[in-house]
Amino acid sequence: MKNVTHIVEKLNDLLILSEEVENTYVKVSEKLKFTDNIAYSKKIGAERGKFVQFLKKELDKIDKGGETTLALKRRNHLIRTNYKKYFKIGNDLDFLEKVYEMEVLSVNKYDDLLSQINLPLTLCRMLLKQRDSIQARLHVIERGEPIMASSY
Repeated sequence: MKNVTHIVEKLNDLLILSEEVENTYVKVSEKLKFTDNIAYSKKIGAERGKFVQFLKKELDKIDKGGETTLALKRRNHLIRTNYKKYFKIGNDLDFLEKVYEMEVLSVNKYDDLLSQINLPLTLCRMLLKQRDSIQARLHVIERGEPIMASSY
């Protein structure tokens, strides 16, 4: 498969982003006060956890050797640190704004990976499904509808 290094790099970036989004949802659900926000955070955190598991499996399939260099590990650490700073959600008032920002960033990362040539078909299908799920939530927020965990 051609361009494996680009695919592995972008898949790894998406994996790191998804892990940080999942962690953010799980941690913020303990701080929030509004029950709708708590339920939403828990449900979406669990969904993102499933995304992470799938992405890890696909990364293992594509990068069979798993030869992560020291430079790549440092890069991953920097990316993770930047996401942690960016994804801080303090309370219920800035919850929707931060959720929207996280999900827009996620959709952009999915699109970036999907633009790669020679993606395996199963990976491409699952990425599209995951991206569409995130975009559906974005549309709900954009329309100003109340977010409820039961509507997803």
